[in-house]
Amino acid sequence: MVTRKDFDTIVIIADNICYSKETVGIYNREPDRAQKSNVDSLIGSMKRIFSNVVLYNDPALFLEKAPLHRNDIIFPYWHGEKSRNKQALIASICETSKMIYVGGDAYTNIVCCDKILSKDVCRLADIKTPKHVVVNKPVADIDLSRLRYPLLIKPTYEGTSIGITQDNLIFNEDKNRIIKLVNNLYENLNQPIIIEEFISGKELSVSIIGWKDNIKAWGVVERYSELDNNYFNNNIHSFEDKLHSKIKLRDGKHLLSDYNMSKLFKLFNWLDKVEYIRIDGKLVNDTFYCFELSHDTTLNPLGSFFTPFYYEGYNHLSVLELLIDNCLERYNNLYPS
Repeated sequence: MVTRKDFDTIVIIADNICYSKETVGIYNREPDRAQKSNVDSLIGSMKRIFSNVVLYNDPALFLEKAPLHRNDIIFPYWHGEKSRNKQALIASICETSKMIYVGGDAYTNIVCCDKILSKDVCRLADIKTPKHVVVNKPVADIDLSRLRYPLLIKPTYEGTSIGITQDNLIFNEDKNRIIKLVNNLYENLNQPIIIEEFISGKELSVSIIGWKDNIKAWGVVERYSELDNNYFNNNIHSFEDKLHSKIKLRDGKHLLSDYNMSKLFKLFNWLDKVEYIRIDGKLVNDTFYCFELSHDTTLNPLGSFFTPFYYEGYNHLSVLELLIDNCLERYNNLYPS
């Protein structure tokens, strides 16, 4: 049986980039990548846990150096660029090299990065998702007869609301506008585009740490606007909102019933090697609608993955310690000595 004390070194693979909020555009993927400030916070806390912290900012370099790290713990934090497999690369290298790594395997990362596959997995756990149609090429017409307005148009593989502004929310029937939006998104991002029913209600993020049905910690935050308490009844959490941190977080654990949480735990169990996740959705009349599974979280110390645990008595360091201990517990269960 291995424990945290058996390891001197943790290896972090992260984009580690900086960008200017003044010049970034809505189709720019830089905001969705691991930011230097967040990587610095991660390294700072990891140095309090391990004697050595190694950082690679390139998967190819990590692949080359992998033989040097067979006896270390790996912490994937690479969000990549254009590939739809971007979040799965580090996990794939780790599995091929038989390394111990924190977080989801290649399958979990691909499912969470693909909003269409995410909907299918949610259904397996009896979690509701908005009705939708998918467009995978430029179109001159779209059959929207099975959907009810308002409608939200969004890309399949992106995070951080890339390509999504308040203009992507269509309240009244306007097929020409929708077609223009769909084709514009496809032209700029080159991926399937989802048209789904907009859900009006409280917007929540649920953070879970554990493995299978061994839930170690969980918490919930509600997103809200200081200017409009009903903001998410008629608005989305847009690219601009996220870029300029316009939306605040508050404790929302009391909002989700045991019944709703049992479904989210079922989903967590079904994904198997996920270990930590953030589940975003809307709450309507005590029914939770999931619209995104985020395993590739920003790991911003003040962001919506960590914050729910602060309300449960954790801090940044103790959450990271829990992530590592949880990973090793799962490993020991699979490979008992």
